[in-house]
Amino acid sequence: MEFEVLPGTPGLTLDQVVHVLVPGHGRNHDASGLTPGGADRCRTALALHTFLDRGVVVCSGYKSPADRKGTLRQVAGETFQGVPEADLMRAWLLSAGADPAVLRVERHSVDTVTNLLRAEHEGHFGDDRPVAVVSQRAHLRRILAVIAPRTLRRPYLGVVAPGGAPHENPLAAPVSRLITAALPADPPAAIAAATHRAARLWHLAGLLGKRSYY
Repeated sequence: MEFEVLPGTPGLTLDQVVHVLVPGHGRNHDASGLTPGGADRCRTALALHTFLDRGVVVCSGYKSPADRKGTLRQVAGETFQGVPEADLMRAWLLSAGADPAVLRVERHSVDTVTNLLRAEHEGHFGDDRPVAVVSQRAHLRRILAVIAPRTLRRPYLGVVAPGGAPHENPLAAPVSRLITAALPADPPAAIAAATHRAARLWHLAGLLGKRSYY
């Protein structure tokens, strides 16, 4: 299988990549399953991990602050509103034949910035080797240009999942720049600051009528 690669860290090539990171794409109408775009990311991530035959697949995401779907439920000893995106991605990957030993779940992030921050700084990869971020093309462009340089401490590149709009909302990149601006050097403080900023910006977006990310 051939993969479409978008450059990240200068000089990094796909044959040097070890790990795979899949940011969440949202949840279905009752927060019990993935969106089609999320399933496409998982399908690409599984094919990529099979091709690489090494490393782990980190599934990252809870829900957007604007997402009010789902009933309260217990997951891994914690209470969530609906099933976290990361657990839905893990379930999809397991149903498609993934080895559970290579799957990692980060179930607390609320946007793309915190997807990458938490995946990087909470030890989900287990080492500092290179990662491929899997997402749709427009989302990947923002990740590679704005977010990854400010959140990842390892070499990275992007692998394109099918589908998605050709362009993101023009506010997406400025919002990511606001969330990542002058984050504290201390990882827990950076995660807390980014989470707080994302929640406030989503609250403002909600007041202006925006209810969903995609």
